Amino acid sequence: MSSFISHFRPWLIALLVILCAEVSYLLIVKPPRTERTNFLQFSFATPETPQRLFVYHKLEYFADSKPKIVIAGDSSGFYGIRPSRVMEHLPVGTKVVNMSCCANLGFRGYYNIFDYMIEHNPSVRYIVLYFTAYTMPSSPLWDGDGAQLWANTSLKVFGGDVWREFLSPWTFFQVPTLAARRSVTDYVYYLGHRFKQRDAPLLDNANYLLFLSMFRGTDGWMPENDHRTPIASSECMIQTPEFFDLRHLSWRTYLEDVLETYAGLARKHGVTLVVAFQPTACVRGPGSERARAVIGAFKSGNPEVEIPFDITETWPADSFSVPAHVRDEFSPAVSDRLGGALAEIIQRRGG
Repeated sequence: MSSFISHFRPWLIALLVILCAEVSYLLIVKPPRTERTNFLQFSFATPETPQRLFVYHKLEYFADSKPKIVIAGDSSGFYGIRPSRVMEHLPVGTKVVNMSCCANLGFRGYYNIFDYMIEHNPSVRYIVLYFTAYTMPSSPLWDGDGAQLWANTSLKVFGGDVWREFLSPWTFFQVPTLAARRSVTDYVYYLGHRFKQRDAPLLDNANYLLFLSMFRGTDGWMPENDHRTPIASSECMIQTPEFFDLRHLSWRTYLEDVLETYAGLARKHGVTLVVAFQPTACVRGPGSERARAVIGAFKSGNPEVEIPFDITETWPADSFSVPAHVRDEFSPAVSDRLGGALAEIIQRRGG
């Protein structure tokens, strides 16, 4: 037996050295769990995208914040919903965090954020899927991880990365020294920091730096700073693309599939799903009736899900900076709207 073991002694010694190094790094440095991932790219001479950084910092800071209500979705909620304003309408001690980011996180990404927050916070009782009719579920936004959105080559759907780096079984293999990845890559890429300042911001971008300075105090919200564009008050033309569902051997809309999947997540964890739509400048008409019918059928089959607003609640066009975002001066109003709805839901359902 000893002869057999002797063949593997160098490997065992190497394994023991690595194990000691990892445990020592963990005990001495105590790196945050979010740093022990490959979620950030740290590519040579290529900055991180602000959207990926927004998600990273929110997961890092709010992972164990013990909220009762978690909001996630596209940028309409990120720039529109102020948790402090929402909480004014709710019972004392009801903590709300805004985990919303951007359309290119995708509906799979919003789902993964809810899953992660619920797993880390038994306090969660309500999850609020908040999005605008301008970014409805579609193939790229639901099952198109890595798909390029619009004409901007940097806007690629990355919601699957949240699962891979924070929820998948592979997280077991994320060793503590992964947290040193940025220091090592910067040292190698920039010749011992000769060409890049040590501990420089992950992105030299005014919007990101503003976010970094305030998101902890605002529970995830930040104001929009959009370049103002003319907003049309025409009829809403809401897209409801279909796919052939092999599970049911029938055609169905991505909207239906997304809503049912989220309802399943809520049932799995014993929480209440609230689906909330951002107001729009466009007006109700035949172009939104199919989406409304899909939502109505879903609600009939899932009465436990709360859907407090119509998909096309029309506000004046001058309330918006761009079609998907309310102007900053209207964010208190849109937050009061959600806060009032949540207050009524909590009073009716309790908990």
